[in-house]
Amino acid sequence: MCVLCYELAPEDHWTDGVSVGETPDMPGRPRYRRTRILAAVLAPYGLTVSDPGKGAHRVIADRKGSAEVAAALPAVWQAAERLSRRKIDVLDPGLLAAIDPDDPA
Repeated sequence: MCVLCYELAPEDHWTDGVSVGETPDMPGRPRYRRTRILAAVLAPYGLTVSDPGKGAHRVIADRKGSAEVAAALPAVWQAAERLSRRKIDVLDPGLLAAIDPDDPA
């Protein structure tokens, strides 16, 4: 995707808003945490996520070199399903256990 298309992608999604507890001295911390959570969710599907640090965009990639830029969370799931060729179920008990093995639920 070219830089122009990247910058003109859809507006922020409400889930990309400022997190509770975000302070001016640590403006990127909640964003970094969300990216880490996404990475943990997508890893079992053979995908990675990176954050270019600007806007609500994330780059979702597979292990074969394919990648998509996703603006906001709904687009992340769509890109992940296209790249993995599998349905992404973020509430799957097996997935939840894999990303948080200390959770008894």
